[in-house]
Amino acid sequence: MNRVRTPRRPAPVDPRKELLASIDGLAKRGGITRDRAITAWYATVLLGIDEDDAIDAASTDGPEDGGCDFIYIDDDQETIYVLQGYVADRPERAPGIKKWNALLGAISSVRDPVSFQHGGRSDIYERLKDVEGQGYSLAIGLVTLAAKSDQIARQLQTTVRARTYGADVSFFYEYQETLHDKYLIAKAADRNVSDDTLEFVGAPVEVKGEFGTAVVGAVKASELARLHQKYDNQLFEGNVRLYIGQRKGGINEKILETAKARPGDFWALNNGITIVSDSFEALTDQKFRLRNFSVVNGCQTTVSVSRAVLHSDESSKLQLLVRVVGAKKALITDIVRFNNTQNPVKLAAVRLLDPVQESLRGAFQTIGFTYAPKQEGAKTVKSPKRIELDKITQYLAAMTDDTVLEAVARKGELFDRSYRLVFPRGLKPERVYMAWHLGQQVEAARIELLDEVAESDTVTRGILGIHGTPWGIFVASWLVDQLGTDMSKLTLKKMATPDFENAVRKYARLAVELYSEIAVTLVGDAAGANVRNEIRVKSFLDKLKRLLGLRLAKLKRSKHTKLHLVSSTQ
Repeated sequence: MNRVRTPRRPAPVDPRKELLASIDGLAKRGGITRDRAITAWYATVLLGIDEDDAIDAASTDGPEDGGCDFIYIDDDQETIYVLQGYVADRPERAPGIKKWNALLGAISSVRDPVSFQHGGRSDIYERLKDVEGQGYSLAIGLVTLAAKSDQIARQLQTTVRARTYGADVSFFYEYQETLHDKYLIAKAADRNVSDDTLEFVGAPVEVKGEFGTAVVGAVKASELARLHQKYDNQLFEGNVRLYIGQRKGGINEKILETAKARPGDFWALNNGITIVSDSFEALTDQKFRLRNFSVVNGCQTTVSVSRAVLHSDESSKLQLLVRVVGAKKALITDIVRFNNTQNPVKLAAVRLLDPVQESLRGAFQTIGFTYAPKQEGAKTVKSPKRIELDKITQYLAAMTDDTVLEAVARKGELFDRSYRLVFPRGLKPERVYMAWHLGQQVEAARIELLDEVAESDTVTRGILGIHGTPWGIFVASWLVDQLGTDMSKLTLKKMATPDFENAVRKYARLAVELYSEIAVTLVGDAAGANVRNEIRVKSFLDKLKRLLGLRLAKLKRSKHTKLHLVSSTQ
């Protein structure tokens, strides 16, 4: 009797060994130590920096390295990255606080880079001097393949709250659990079409410039239909929106009608599509191989034309303008932004493609939440587990005095000049979820209190108007910080519980009551539009902070739940 052999299941992958293999491979290629290799690996895999540039940035060895394992100046993002790395010899070993202190010490070296010149790194000295006074922000991070250090996590929170180093400095700390999670997200985020061909009608025109290289030419509808049928929405991973449907009288219906009725005129009547590719190469004069590519402008055209091809042989022969751009990664967001002007696209939609947003999207999937989804179809599906980017951006901005005034009065600027302040590298999903909880609960408390205010009380009604939500979030966040919650001990799973939501609701109610009480005192007898003007300026913020500080002692005497202790068994 023959035995049926059961196939062996593959052994589970050890996350630490998987990361070590990747880090050690880079260390070998670059001839650098593990501690420096982990910073170059992080920069390459999670920040999108070229590997050779990352290895060079990690080669700061010397007696005067200023406590920096990695320094990289990103001119496109106007950011200076300073990283300290550490790979523990055992998975249970955590880094000592000296690692964090060395990183903080590096800030002064970067701001006054003469020490690099003395240490024989004139190249770093000259690059830092080149950008001096140009307003570049600093991103300071400790990247470790080691157990989490609660001491460092607490110190990070203290450093952020103290604001000692200024608003242009952001901090982050990665340990082996968060590092592996982000590594998996980065691999999953690489969802562009990895490898396929595109055939033009005749030889395309080649264009070269500072952006990179491009080819521009005519492509048959049948070729685009082939790609769409093969990859569906994966073909549009780099687009700000997916197909939004075909409603009567809408643009997609008109594209479809033109493709069916006037295929010979289509090339002249349509703006064409833009494809961004990591690289491309000519196989023949007309056929090109594209790697890691996506349609970043022209999703509606591609889908509409593909549908026309299914119904009409004539439509398959129509031609449309296609350009394939091989550009620097840092330019992709701008390419998407400036190529989506025929249908007005908010900058918020472009930000959906940002690596920070992709990381958060993956993190929230672990608790069943849909975070910052792309537009698809004509209507937005409402759900208590759906976090919209425009709202969460305002909520996050409202949590700090650096951006609360923009959250109150200039929301449009949050996706432009204030974006990196609101969404710094290393932003923890727990902080985002806290902002979402506070925002939802503050909004509910504000409306409830507003319903209790008489119509004749224009001052209080003005204070509790729409601007009351960001101000309430600001006060609520202040209460959470000042009354003892340790954010480093919170997890998404712990926060996604009814008990946690109820505890946040109490903070929100207290915050709205406290804000409205103080605001009434500050605006005095101002009425109508004057109330809104009074609460939209920096002087109001300064006075509010001062009066909150005076209330702190009394607030601490009352009993308030520390949020990290809620649902601690989850």
